[in-house]
Amino acid sequence: MSSPPASLLRGTVVTSRTDRTLSVLPDSLIAVDERGFISHLEPVDSAASRQLLEQAGEHGVVDLGEDGWVLPGFVDTHIHAPQYIQAGLALDKPLMEWASLVLEHYTFPAESGIDRDPNGLGRRVYERLVKRMLENGTTAASVFGTISVDANLVLAQAFMQAGLRGQIGKVAMDQNSLPSYIESTSDSLAETERFITLLRSRVEELPEEQRLVEPVVTPRFVPTCSVELMRGLADLADRTGTRVQSHMCESQGMVDACREMLGGKSDVGLLNERSLMAHCTHASAADLARLARTGTAISHCPLSNVYFSAERQLPLREAWQAGVKVGLGSDISGGYRVGLDENMRWAVGISRLRQGQGQHLDPERKGHIAITWQEALYLATLGGAQALGLDQSKRVGTLEVGAAFDAQWIQLGSRRSRVDWFDLPASDGRPTKATLEEKLERWWCNGSEADRRAVWVQGRQVFRQA
Repeated sequence: MSSPPASLLRGTVVTSRTDRTLSVLPDSLIAVDERGFISHLEPVDSAASRQLLEQAGEHGVVDLGEDGWVLPGFVDTHIHAPQYIQAGLALDKPLMEWASLVLEHYTFPAESGIDRDPNGLGRRVYERLVKRMLENGTTAASVFGTISVDANLVLAQAFMQAGLRGQIGKVAMDQNSLPSYIESTSDSLAETERFITLLRSRVEELPEEQRLVEPVVTPRFVPTCSVELMRGLADLADRTGTRVQSHMCESQGMVDACREMLGGKSDVGLLNERSLMAHCTHASAADLARLARTGTAISHCPLSNVYFSAERQLPLREAWQAGVKVGLGSDISGGYRVGLDENMRWAVGISRLRQGQGQHLDPERKGHIAITWQEALYLATLGGAQALGLDQSKRVGTLEVGAAFDAQWIQLGSRRSRVDWFDLPASDGRPTKATLEEKLERWWCNGSEADRRAVWVQGRQVFRQA
């Protein structure tokens, strides 16, 4: 006899499909088993659903409400955790100035400060950050840390204690940094391997369904990494089967600087099916083809890119057409806001601008460039999970039988909600009620953390609105 479900939820289920369309299933029943996986998803009036409801009784079911639904948690594919200290500052600087003066005066001091005091300042910053992430519906993230192994273990611990999925990267850099915040090539490679070993050993002590955190090889970006370091990190990632994250093609100035530093070399071994590159705003058609060929994914950071790559935005539709996996990233602190709601909206706005202006498009590729709000929701959920490899390894990013229950409960109608709708009279004088799809679109446009009742990761409730 099968075990009774650990959780039952009744109401509307919203989830993205692999073709980037949206599935909306009203009057459904979700059952979540003790390991945190969805064991049942059927209409509430099906025979199997009725049996589960009878077994559970009236008080054993979460009612999502007429104006509520569950959807997958957001997957933030690019965030610099220590830079939460400076979120909302220095946004008036261009990228190349950000990459020099801002790094020198804001970012590197903040990161080195955490490295000097990981259990004080580091713990305080990271615990507050993960709390904000959960409040905003983020259930998984790919994260840049600092160069210190100890500080990154504190970061990983904050994720584990909060119940948040995390791919945590110890930043590697051996040049073009402050004298007080840099590593030698050999130390960077050795410390990265030590971090991988230590974090994996801690995670492996946990039951399988609680293994939410994993290490990621993280060369910061080309200006701060020698070719020797990047090749060494590529070898380390291959040898240990570890994922890779970095930045790529973020601005024309950065592209030019990389070409000069690499001296015509274009392959250091970092692009493969376990790799994720942030931004890629200046990626050419050849670049996109190469990313697709190697299986490398892109983290699209619309809000950050508006500030620091305004001259060109990610060719998103073209990336999809080339077969590249793409997710959304908040890019704290290049992006100023924790969470992906604003980035979803900016992703649509930027795509509409690109289509309207026709900038940087080859004539034969002009066409339907703009994306829909449904596609943006895909980017924030299933698209992000695919970019991080979580759709296969952990069954994250969708709500279906067998998937991990990483989800958020949206409930409209609270006093603090920014979402309003109106039941208007039809031609025959009878009121016409707003449809569920209309409410969903209004939430996508105007929703906030006020509408989020609860968040689950692997079936465990990790946030509930007070």
